[in-house]
Amino acid sequence: MAENKAMDKEDILIVDDLHTYFFTEDGVVKAVDGVTFTVRRGEVLGLVGESGSGKSVTAMSILKLIPQPPGKIISGDVIWKGQSILNIPETEMRAIRGNQIAVVFQDPMTSLNPVLTIGDQIKEAIKLHQQVSDIEAEEKTRTLLELVGIPDAGKRLKDYPWQFSGGMRQRVMIALALSCNPDLLIADEPTTALDVTIQAQVLDLMRDLKNRFQTSIILITHDIGVIAEMCDRVAVMYAGNIVELADVITIFKEPKHPYTKALLKAIPSASSSRDEELYAIPGTIPNLINPPSGCRFHPRCAEARPECSEIVPETVELEPGHFVRCLLYTGQIEITK
Repeated sequence: MAENKAMDKEDILIVDDLHTYFFTEDGVVKAVDGVTFTVRRGEVLGLVGESGSGKSVTAMSILKLIPQPPGKIISGDVIWKGQSILNIPETEMRAIRGNQIAVVFQDPMTSLNPVLTIGDQIKEAIKLHQQVSDIEAEEKTRTLLELVGIPDAGKRLKDYPWQFSGGMRQRVMIALALSCNPDLLIADEPTTALDVTIQAQVLDLMRDLKNRFQTSIILITHDIGVIAEMCDRVAVMYAGNIVELADVITIFKEPKHPYTKALLKAIPSASSSRDEELYAIPGTIPNLINPPSGCRFHPRCAEARPECSEIVPETVELEPGHFVRCLLYTGQIEITK
């Protein structure tokens, strides 16, 4: 993407032309294929798109958690606070991961150790990255559990994950992620498994933490409603590419890419009747071993031209901060009305 690669004073993370592939028996899966974006201090950047669009692989690439084999970061760069982190030793990366960059996964039950108490797991993370005593670590653990809204925190830190509800486990995961005061929190579908009431509480908690500590957040989701509520800027992903990136108001009021428009069209409106058929984007995400030629969205696109199956679109900046990857805007083809 054509975003400015110069290190802006507000940019703490730059993902620059990132390519992450998986080498399987069936072929090479181009899961992330030229992704570029920045994250500014204290902002929430949303990564939105259907399942299989490359959102989680992008996050795992930033954290250097791609399983090798079969995965590999082929090219590109991830620059954290001015330093490229793709080639640093794993010992240095561990000092960044969990300490400066933390992650909250979709399913807390598979992320928490079932045979350790909640308190022991958070204390272990604190002592791994900070020079504190057992007493100090336990006090900070209790404070964190109180911060994320777990009642009777002093007693509950002695409980095991199975003794917490899904919403409370997700709060524990956020407390664990915040245990070392990270500068960046990556939240990968943090509310998908939660009911609507608990989802709202978790989002309120994340918003409060962002405002209180100026923590930057990458929020990965397929839920456009969550994006509207939480994000400052939005990167729309499709089949391993970012197809549109802009501030959240622009994305909702002036979407340009046909895929972004289709995602927004699929949201039921308040005026929709119960019997009204919801819009669904035709087709499915393509096989990334053999993705479509040209624009990867063209087989499903309502605005496709014949050239879209042949020409790979460039990414252009339509106005400051608004990037789109579509032949309708790049000038690579002549558009006639």
